[in-house]
Amino acid sequence: MTLREMREQNKKSRKEVAAALGISANAVAKYEEGHRKIGIEQVLILSSLYGESAEEIINAQISSYRNDL
Repeated sequence: MTLREMREQNKKSRKEVAAALGISANAVAKYEEGHRKIGIEQVLILSSLYGESAEEIINAQISSYRNDL
């Protein structure tokens, strides 16, 4: 599962996720598209927001990055 799939599964908009992370919706898109890597702080926030483990968030980031290759 990718970060985008996680967000969509949780019925969150990019704007909602951006607000939770304190970043722009464009930055969220870059994370989801694999153009930027999330930091540990974002991992913890997304873990709480999506109800997933930190490991699942990290795996989703890796999947997002691989999908961009």
